[in-house]
Order: sequence, then C-alpha cells, then structure tokens
Amino acid sequence: MSRLHHLLSAYRHLRQCPEPVVLATIVETFGSTYQKAGARMLIDLDGELTGLLGGGCFERDLIEHARSVFDSGDTKTVFYDMRSPDDAVWGLGLGCNGAVRIFLQLLTAADDFSPLNLIAEAAEARQPGNLVTITESAHPDFAAGHSLFLPVADKLQPWPFSLATLPQKPLFELHSIGGHEFRVFYDPLQPPTHLLVLGAGDDAKPLVRCAKALGWRVSVADHRPAYLTDTRFPQADLLLHAQPQTLGTHLDLNHFSVVVVMTHNLDHDRRYLAALADTKIPYIGLLGPTQRRERLLQSLGTSSEYLSERVHGPLGLDIGAETPEEIALSIVAGIHAELKGRGGGQLSQKNNNTYLQACHPQ
Repeated sequence: MSRLHHLLSAYRHLRQCPEPVVLATIVETFGSTYQKAGARMLIDLDGELTGLLGGGCFERDLIEHARSVFDSGDTKTVFYDMRSPDDAVWGLGLGCNGAVRIFLQLLTAADDFSPLNLIAEAAEARQPGNLVTITESAHPDFAAGHSLFLPVADKLQPWPFSLATLPQKPLFELHSIGGHEFRVFYDPLQPPTHLLVLGAGDDAKPLVRCAKALGWRVSVADHRPAYLTDTRFPQADLLLHAQPQTLGTHLDLNHFSVVVVMTHNLDHDRRYLAALADTKIPYIGLLGPTQRRERLLQSLGTSSEYLSERVHGPLGLDIGAETPEEIALSIVAGIHAELKGRGGGQLSQKNNNTYLQACHPQ
C-alpha cells in the first residue's frame, strides 16, 4: 500500500475540490519496465500527473489517450511495446526493453472517485485484501471500470471466483460466465508500512522525513514530552509521550511493521526493548555497534529469547553514512530491503542474481 501513498493524498484533495480525473493503472508488463503491474497514476483535465508509470517514456502519449476518456467517459486499454531495437522506438525516447499494458478509467465525485475510496478505506482499516478491477467485459453484470475490494479475512466474498488460489502478486485474468468473457485485474494490497520510532532526538527528525517520503505511517514516542512537538516532527502521524513500561497501554504494538529504538540511553533502550519482547513486530532496529546490542539483549535475561531473532543492529545499509540525514537514508534503505526480501547492493553488479531481480524482469 505504501507505493500508492500519492493516491491517498490525491484522494483527500479531490474530496475537498472535486473534479474528474483519469486513473491509469498498469495491469500487465513484459520484460524490464520502469514500473510493474499495480502501479497507478492520476491525470487531471489539464494533463497534470500525480505519480509516474514510465519514467517519462510514454506519459505524454498517455495524456492524449486520457483526453478521449474524459470526452467519452468510457474505459480504455493501451499497450506500449518498447522491446524493438528499431530507430522509431528509440526516436520516441523509449527503448526500455519491455512492454506495458495500461488501463484508463474515469473517476468522478458521483462514485466517490472509486477505486481511490476503496484504497483509502483499506489503508485506514489496515485491512489486507485484493483490489479487483474489471477492465473489459461482454458480461451484463460485470461492467468495465467497476472495482471492488475483497478483504482477506472476509469469507463471504461478493465475487463468483475463489481468491484462495491466486498468487500474492498482481494478476491479469480472463474469466467467463455463461459464455460471456471479461478481463479482471487483481491487485493484492497490504496495509502501509507503519514505523514506530522510540526516541525523539534530533537524529529522529530526518528518519521520520525519509520514511514519510516513502509513504510509510510513522509514530514517534519518547519519555521526554519537550521533544514531542509538531514543530520538530510536522510529518509524524502520531506523537506519544510514554514511559517504556506503559508503551503497550497506549498503543497496539502488533500493528507496527517496524520499530527503531534510538533513545541513545542504555537504560531506556533496554526498557523499550523489554516492552517489545512479547509483541509480534517482525523487525526491531537498534542503533549502535554489535557489542551494544549484545549487551542490551543480555541485560534482558529470558526476555531476550523472544527478541534475539528480531533485533537488528547495527542498523542500516553500509553506504558510508555520517550525517544524520545520511544515517536516516541508510536506516530506511536497510529496512526497505529487509521488507522486500533483498540484500541491498549495486544493481550494476550483474553477477549477483539478487541485484538482477531488482530490475523487475518477468
């Protein structure tokens, strides 16, 4: 869901200043492309873009297609094939060695800008599920452009096909009922990454800014109320004054994807770690060298058994970080790599399959 944070901001704006927009969604790709299936971009009446699908490769042409959607109100699917070595392709500034299929649909206030409203509701409820969009249809009951969100936890799905066997990645599927065919784009959505920062020192400020730039939700807690001000953390979703031992009474800690402990005080770090021991938070980052992490875990006694596999420290990727901003970049990059199951490193090192996979071939 974090990759759609630009749509959530746009949806809030559209509800205040309603005007029609065209939603462009990548539903299928082949080869290496700038974005993959599930990436979305908004195009307004003036041709202004919110988001990016092709890195500039085909956006100008896509704006022209969007104009016809504004005029007719009908959905439209366009296909860009950038795999050709011909001069004609390179002359257009393409040559990305991939192909992409994009679905265009008109969103209006009359339908609460669906499916933006569905995405926003799922994000607010932290509800994983599948966003289903019908792109083409010859079936009278399944109109092209219709979207619905099917929560994973809901066993009574208002949908004629089982989602149990679908892969955990976007899927472009052809269905048929009673001889009527229709195409559907399934996009699995997970709740946004939610970061809890324990410690509101000056070095926490660039960390919050960096995480928010990726669309993460960020909460900051500290035992020092003077540090928790809107002036210091204007982008934080929540500022909480809490002693370590009362942290769990103020927050449902299991809602967090990641925690970074950075009070710069051994005793307070130890107490915050103790408060996290019984949680299910999969990734707990700790500033400082390995010896500090081991010392803190040893001081927790038997509680360390529930933390040792989840506590990461030193925290971040090795990028030679020195300033608070560089350290924040290192930390967020390391967390992002962990969440994506990647090891980090230079994409140009092509002998490493992990780096090759990051180029998104299909």
